[in-house]
Amino acid sequence: MNRIKTLPQPAQIALVAVGALLILVLGYMVLLAPKQKQISSLQQQTSAAQAQIAEDLQRSAEATGDTGASAIKVADIYKLQTAMPSLPDTPDLLLELDQIAKAAGVTLQSIGFSGLAASADGTYSEIPISIQATGNFYTLTDFVYRLRNLVYVRAGALEANGRIFSVSSLGLTPGDKTLSAAITLDTYVYGTTNGTAVPGSTSTTPTETTTTSTTTTPTTTAGATG
Repeated sequence: MNRIKTLPQPAQIALVAVGALLILVLGYMVLLAPKQKQISSLQQQTSAAQAQIAEDLQRSAEATGDTGASAIKVADIYKLQTAMPSLPDTPDLLLELDQIAKAAGVTLQSIGFSGLAASADGTYSEIPISIQATGNFYTLTDFVYRLRNLVYVRAGALEANGRIFSVSSLGLTPGDKTLSAAITLDTYVYGTTNGTAVPGSTSTTPTETTTTSTTTTPTTTAGATG
């Protein structure tokens, strides 16, 4: 320590800067790198879940066409309806996102919806969602983890504890005491929903008890016809 004090001031500043850089590098290796691998794994699980849903829906269509009655078990149909409902049901979607955020310890600031976009084959429609939220690194990554694990495939069987969400991006911005996150994701509706609109945007105002109140303003969105 005495030797460091005897160094010229520029040399001391350089040593401090190098130390800070090393701390940042170690922090990335310990915290962020494992989370990136986790996100990649979750993306693979979501793809597997989507493939399982498509396969089950195809089996249902084939069974109905051949015999006039579905051969899929009631439990399987319920899971499909849970993961991919036939209507947007925006109030239920907002409630589900709010509950997941509370469970993860995240505060939602705003939720925005884009117009419904039908898939090429018309099997399902996609609802793009943009979320602004605040929390710390662990609560925000837990929020994304919970979203990605509502629907998954285990031992070849579909498991659904909510809607299926596909997270496209997660951007973090440091604040005074918390991190702000910009999250883009998609959820899905079975079949085409022509004539059905979803709200253009929703703002949420947190209270001291982290309870959010939601104000929704319906708008006519692209991709939906009246």
